[in-house]
Amino acid sequence: MEIFAARYVFPVVAPVLRDGAVGVQEGHIVAVGPAAAVRSAAGPDATFHDLGHAALFPGLVNAHLHLELSWLRADDLPSGDYVTWIAALLARRAGGPPPAAQDAAARAIASLVERGTVAVGDVANDLWTARLLARSPLHAVVFHELYDLGAARAEATLREAVGRLEANARDPEVAAAAGRVRVALAAHAPHTTSVALLRALAGRSGATGDPLSIHVAESRDELALLADGSGSLRALLRSRGACGDDWSPPGRSPIEHLRRIGALGPRTLAVHCVHLDGPDHRTLQASGATVVTCPRSNARLGVGRAPVAALLRERVRVALGTDSLASVPDLDLLAEMAALRAVHPELAPATILRMATLHGAQALGLADRLGSIEIGKLALLVVLPLEASDDHPLETLCAVPRTVVRLADAPGALAGTP
Repeated sequence: MEIFAARYVFPVVAPVLRDGAVGVQEGHIVAVGPAAAVRSAAGPDATFHDLGHAALFPGLVNAHLHLELSWLRADDLPSGDYVTWIAALLARRAGGPPPAAQDAAARAIASLVERGTVAVGDVANDLWTARLLARSPLHAVVFHELYDLGAARAEATLREAVGRLEANARDPEVAAAAGRVRVALAAHAPHTTSVALLRALAGRSGATGDPLSIHVAESRDELALLADGSGSLRALLRSRGACGDDWSPPGRSPIEHLRRIGALGPRTLAVHCVHLDGPDHRTLQASGATVVTCPRSNARLGVGRAPVAALLRERVRVALGTDSLASVPDLDLLAEMAALRAVHPELAPATILRMATLHGAQALGLADRLGSIEIGKLALLVVLPLEASDDHPLETLCAVPRTVVRLADAPGALAGTP
């Protein structure tokens, strides 16, 4: 057994351990507790690593990003208006990804690992990111995103998508990572996906146990479109051959629309949820869905601020994601935690850490192995070196710390750390 002791250990599911330790054997956590007790119980054959004045916490879970967009730069796209931004994004993507797209995604993955992320929910129109993730140490759910408002095409769209999933699963690299990288189907959004296709995707999620990701209630344009068919978003969709004269708005909020058609449940990742009313909060709580908030992307696109504190008060599980490099400068979840704290100073740092770890792992179906420091889980942990006078490590963690170190690299990397 190897024992890693630190000034602070944050299990997430239990109070902070001051002068705590974690015992690790064959990559799994086998002991958690006060350092002296863990060391005594392990016996003389255990290898002891003193991480010093540092905080040890679970690896981070980025519950929503788009690796295939990593070749884009947020500064190259307009900001401040969602419809203008999405139109520019679609124009940039019209010719398909450039030759450098995979290299850009590989660099993005490396940056995720370097900054303490251990798992991601990657939304993809194509499936080549699954191979890149299979080559990395990350755990992942790759959401193959579908969108089509043509109800008559729903069955064919689903059948073709399942065929792509099956072909992807036969890729040798993806197959070798099958226990770590999972590919599932997802819906883009209630305003771009027919009721028939949404129902089919929800049914498949229930049958397979896969999580189901859906962008929802991100902008006021989406609310207007679903309420009465008004707004600039409908014009954009019609220009792309969708939302034609045979489509009619459901006349309700995006959340209520998903509920009524059975697409909102415990496996649903309701991404963004910026524009919610009181009944939406209660609907989300009753459904067991997880809201995934992306505060920096929301700010750049000018869509508003998700009511995170209110959702948490109503016992809605909220996880954290970065969205893509098309709307944020990096995929650093530590920076996302700091941004969340800045716009929601009422949130305790411990709450934000839970959102960035356990809640994300639960949403992606990975909580049996990740998200907290508990016996039996994988020892994919991160070390935050602290200054000698720093007695508020979670405040430091929510202020974009300059350095974090994966536990596997910690003993050597932290040599000489104060």
